Amino acid sequence: MKENMMENRLQNLLWTVSEDYNCDVKINPADLQKSPEIAFYNMVLQGAFQKYFDADFFETYIKKKIQYGAEPSVLTLISKLCIDSAVSLKICAERKGIENIRRKAFRETLKKDAFRFSHMDWDYLEYCYLEFQLYQKTINPKLHPLLLKIAALSHASSVKDVCKCIDEVYHTSYEKGFAEYFKGISRDTSGLKSAAEESDETEEQDNLISDEDTVNIFSGHVDAQDNGKQDKSNVRLLALDKQSSEHLEKYIELNYGKSILPPNEKSRLQKQMCTGIHEDCKLHITKGVLHNQAVSNAKTDYVKRIKEENLHVYKKNFLLTRQNILSLSNLLKRALLTRTERELCSSEYGTICPEKLWNLGRTDNSMLFKRELLQDNSDFAVEVLIDASGSQQRRQSLVALQGFIISRALSLAQIPHRVTGFCTFGSYTILNEYRDYLDNSDADENIFEFYGSANNRDGLAIRAVADSLDKQPQENKILIVLSDGNPNDIIAANSRQKTEKQPYCLDFAVKDTATEIRRLRNRKISVLGVFAGEEEDLQAEKKIFGKDFAYIHDISNFANIVGHYLKKQITD
Repeated sequence: MKENMMENRLQNLLWTVSEDYNCDVKINPADLQKSPEIAFYNMVLQGAFQKYFDADFFETYIKKKIQYGAEPSVLTLISKLCIDSAVSLKICAERKGIENIRRKAFRETLKKDAFRFSHMDWDYLEYCYLEFQLYQKTINPKLHPLLLKIAALSHASSVKDVCKCIDEVYHTSYEKGFAEYFKGISRDTSGLKSAAEESDETEEQDNLISDEDTVNIFSGHVDAQDNGKQDKSNVRLLALDKQSSEHLEKYIELNYGKSILPPNEKSRLQKQMCTGIHEDCKLHITKGVLHNQAVSNAKTDYVKRIKEENLHVYKKNFLLTRQNILSLSNLLKRALLTRTERELCSSEYGTICPEKLWNLGRTDNSMLFKRELLQDNSDFAVEVLIDASGSQQRRQSLVALQGFIISRALSLAQIPHRVTGFCTFGSYTILNEYRDYLDNSDADENIFEFYGSANNRDGLAIRAVADSLDKQPQENKILIVLSDGNPNDIIAANSRQKTEKQPYCLDFAVKDTATEIRRLRNRKISVLGVFAGEEEDLQAEKKIFGKDFAYIHDISNFANIVGHYLKKQITD
């Protein structure tokens, strides 16, 4: 009864502030559990935003950001800060009592969420924002420019200003690190559109985020602690809602491309690969939305824009990239050439050696002949597997460039290889095949369609591509994995799986991935990890790959480091 009364009060507060009795916003029970003031002020925020800004435009913007790989929990938190800044001055001037509710809500949040604020960069940003708003003090000077950027929204008159600010804060506070210190790369992509600007095209492009194109994936709020990188005791497995689960396969095909496997082969592969902790998982192997989609949609347009950006970075760094490709390919060619050198060895047949004839009748030595051996230089196959999860989104141009350098060098050295990107959404691990073993060198540029989205179940992806590598006729096989050392898949396909599965993250996921790597090495498949992530994840990368991994700060050393490993595998 008491809960119903509180919910009615919150609903009336929403209607009063928004001045719209058709306004319907779900009440978050967690807010009520923390504090009534927090629940009251969150409803005020939503009602005020409905009143002063175009909420439909904003909803479309958020859906597009998530659909294109943004982390929902981070996006939700940053959006809340920006919305607060955009509406608080307006609503407090109009309704005097709200200023007091706001201050109480901020104080309660600081008290109730003290542990969360010490956990992640974006949670810490919220802590600094609350302190800044309450006491006009900056806890961390490095964040002062961000706080001023958010505070400047108090004078915003357009929802586009809010979206633009969210974009900028998201890229700074969440997608950080790799692109900042990776030396030698020019990444000026000015002129390319932000998600906020893309949202303006929605009506002109036949409702890109229509009900037919999306199925309410990530419809609910995802708490910031649910990102898979925190203490194990706080990890919570998330489940897609019923509507999302029912339409998941259609969503996967629409957003990642149709499967290239016939149904019977797909069923066989899943039965063979999806065992153990991956028992409820599914595999979806595709060429991507640009290669087997009959109708263009929002995702095809997005991938075209991403490819344009990746190619832009490639062209700006053409000479450096070309130098790396030629250096790596020449190193590989020289290594292969050593295998074709003629080698003389003692044998029981061949050309007789007169100097050994004295052994006849005197010893049991029958190796009286010389035989010329010519090693085969075409007995290598290489699989390049690239982590295409959402954590790679900011550095996707750099990762694509690394994949292209490896692929083009292998093509020039005439070594059969395949390049595949992988990510996981719901129960599906998607393997996007950019280039197959039998493709010619023109297919190397398909790697520039690479982008980051969703999660990553590394162990299953490695197991699946190794199955394909095993089937290649070459005797020697090499797997190169470009990853950030942070396997993370905490989205279950439905509530039943949520109760049965352990969250695939932290040590649990690292150990599983390391186990798959050990199994490959026991099968005589050589494995190299190329690290493309944050320094905080280096230890996990070492646990997974052991001594055979490369951490490359400077692109100018890329060919030498990767080439040294490949040369070792070829010549040994």
